[in-house]
Amino acid sequence: MPLREPRSAIVTGGAGGIGTAIGRRLAMAGYIVIVADADAAEAERAASALPPVGSGGHSGVGGDLTTVDANRTVVDAARETAPIGAIVNAVGISPKDDGHKQPFFDISEGERDAVLAVNLKAPFLLAQQAYPHLPEDGSASIVNLLSIVAWMGTGGPVDASFPPNIPSSAAYAASKGGLRILTASLARELAPKGVRVNGVAPGFVATPMMAAVPEHNVSELAAQVPLQRFATADEVADAVDFLVSDRASYITGESIAVNGGWHTL
Repeated sequence: MPLREPRSAIVTGGAGGIGTAIGRRLAMAGYIVIVADADAAEAERAASALPPVGSGGHSGVGGDLTTVDANRTVVDAARETAPIGAIVNAVGISPKDDGHKQPFFDISEGERDAVLAVNLKAPFLLAQQAYPHLPEDGSASIVNLLSIVAWMGTGGPVDASFPPNIPSSAAYAASKGGLRILTASLARELAPKGVRVNGVAPGFVATPMMAAVPEHNVSELAAQVPLQRFATADEVADAVDFLVSDRASYITGESIAVNGGWHTL
């Protein structure tokens, strides 16, 4: 269903595999998309590849999204384009050791802080900068990209004989678990403004991030999933598209699991 009036949408991590699919889906729904990413050139490239929306032009904004200034710049770009109708926090990093899980005792202080900053602090800062400018007519929505590990945690050591086999680190699981609670908390705090806040929690998704996993391990990972395959980025975007739409007008503080039946929330 097309938007009733022009709205902008912010997609952080918008130059990545899932972010690109989400930006495309929002553009098809009529949003003018602000692609925010660490790399300004990649953000502009991703924005320029999106389907056109009327006379409005999509744009890319580069910067360190773990800082207040960068998030303020992103929000200003969206406000100057059109009232902000959607915010999708798809930014995220998941460092690995040659495609394998990092043992928690080997994670350096710098790596730990970077994962928590990008995956949790950045969405927090964007919400803080954006919420005063969100329409209060029930049309605004925030969607955070969570993960299956936000509920079940990650797996054991690389050579563990017990399931699950998940190559994400404990730092990554902690960041996504924190984002899940932030999502629930913001849903309640922003409800009086009519702003809905939800999550989309993917399992394994076929993206460049997962491409770092050795190919011989991919089939082992997929074998844990009842549907026996990874999700596509477009299947994640489907869930986001639903949550920002009027069809989800009475849904807030919830998460849609996109994990092929692996884990029910």
